Amino acid sequence: MKKRDLRKEREQLRRDENKRFILRAAEKIFAQKGFSLATMDEIAEEAQFSKATIYQYFKSKREIFFEIIYKFFEEVHQKIKNVQLKKTSAEEKLRELIFYIGSYYHKKKNIARIIIMEKSLMKKLLHVNSKEQTATSSPHPPIPDFFMVKLNDIFQVMCEIIEEGVKTGEFRKVDVLDASSILGAMIRGFYFRGPLRNKEYSIEESTDLLHSFFLNGIKKVRHA
Repeated sequence: MKKRDLRKEREQLRRDENKRFILRAAEKIFAQKGFSLATMDEIAEEAQFSKATIYQYFKSKREIFFEIIYKFFEEVHQKIKNVQLKKTSAEEKLRELIFYIGSYYHKKKNIARIIIMEKSLMKKLLHVNSKEQTATSSPHPPIPDFFMVKLNDIFQVMCEIIEEGVKTGEFRKVDVLDASSILGAMIRGFYFRGPLRNKEYSIEESTDLLHSFFLNGIKKVRHA
């Protein structure tokens, strides 16, 4: 039986912890200044590491930025996948999906600020295929392919929940891709509405509002 290399394990734990410190520090700096204005010097100062140490873990500011956002989307995907696997109705799964995304946006306020400050970059992340990325002369970094994979994973779960509801007769027959795109746009638009945010809602209130509007719309039902 091969003997465990405890020294190597301790070193890996130390590196993992240092990396988490750097990401937390960078998240704070990006939330305050945005991607374009933030510097590696500021991230190093916030993390209380030398800039040389930062470069041992990340090649660039771009790499740090994308890892922060990727981890955000990765955790959202894992959670909504768990929601999808529950033995509940498609309508209840849809409500839980909306509730979780809303509560996670609230929990990750720094990430929310980054997304608001970097609207053009996040628009590319959420709407543009990786083959349509802008030239490297753009002030924002090009979007890596692994982002598109993770965003497609999240979108696929939304599609599958809506498709399930159509098959069980809970939802009317709709184009699942269109419906999922609209739901995603509603959630993002509601939680990142910027200066239009003149009324605050609890997570429960937000969930009920979005769930109701997506399922029922605003058209008055006329009874015969």
